[in-house]
Amino acid sequence: MHILIFSIILVTGLTSCQPSKPLTPHEAFNALKDAYTHNNMKNVAVLLSTNSKKRISTVIHNIQSMNKAQLKALAQYYDVSSESIKTMNIPEYLALQKKIAADRGDDILLTALNQPIAQVTIAQSKATVQLYNGMSLLFVKEGPYWYFEYE
Repeated sequence: MHILIFSIILVTGLTSCQPSKPLTPHEAFNALKDAYTHNNMKNVAVLLSTNSKKRISTVIHNIQSMNKAQLKALAQYYDVSSESIKTMNIPEYLALQKKIAADRGDDILLTALNQPIAQVTIAQSKATVQLYNGMSLLFVKEGPYWYFEYE
């Protein structure tokens, strides 16, 4: 009996420590900011809308469909291995995009995420998070949760 009670307490404790999905655009923005600034692209990928994941998957597929010479040239240009491109998934794609932006000194998403929120406008299942520097980010509601629309 003690083992059953201990198991219930342990499972309850572990599940209560799991991060919850964002229920508001503000929560989604903060979760995205935390994941992106800490280079946690797996969590960034979890926060992407379904459409964003589909678009990125299509881009990845198109890249991976290149011939060997094209893949080699792309890999050399971005200073990554051809093999990493061939096996790339969404979090790895996001990490590469962030690396490219950082190398060029124009990480627009990081710039946006480092701004305070000025206003959140919700229209049906879409929310525009306007930032103090004039930039805005789009979030969409899928079920009860809000996700980032990566464009």
